[in-house]
Amino acid sequence: LGSLEALLQFLKDSKIKYSGVSIGPVHKKDVMKASVMLQHDKEFACLLAFDVKVERDAQETADTLGVRIFTADIIYHLFDQFMGYKDELKNRRKEENKNSAVFPCRLRILPTCIFNTRDPIVIGVTIINGILKAGTQFACLARSSFTLGLLLV
Repeated sequence: LGSLEALLQFLKDSKIKYSGVSIGPVHKKDVMKASVMLQHDKEFACLLAFDVKVERDAQETADTLGVRIFTADIIYHLFDQFMGYKDELKNRRKEENKNSAVFPCRLRILPTCIFNTRDPIVIGVTIINGILKAGTQFACLARSSFTLGLLLV
């Protein structure tokens, strides 16, 4: 019981959300409860097992369903494993969505740095506001025309 209280206090202090607590080894039913979160947010479809055993059928079910089980005998190791997992998921999401993110940018063409006026256009610019990244779409407003382009590096 002391381990459970210590873990709950640690989760509260670390601002980690949890939905249920239990004493004793991790059973298949615990994995089934956690698997419900796979439909909502994969990040939270996991179990933190502090100083307890994980039964073989529970581990097999977790592997099959995609539920992560973190085990450790020291609270800080459990926390480090979980935070590493969250960082891994965050980086994976960032990598998957990097092409769909839009980074607004205002720039000014430098008139003395126009090197090629045909396809591909090669010009020098000064960035006024925002972030300019490779692959970013941009629009050029000149008089009454509106042209879309794509930044290549």
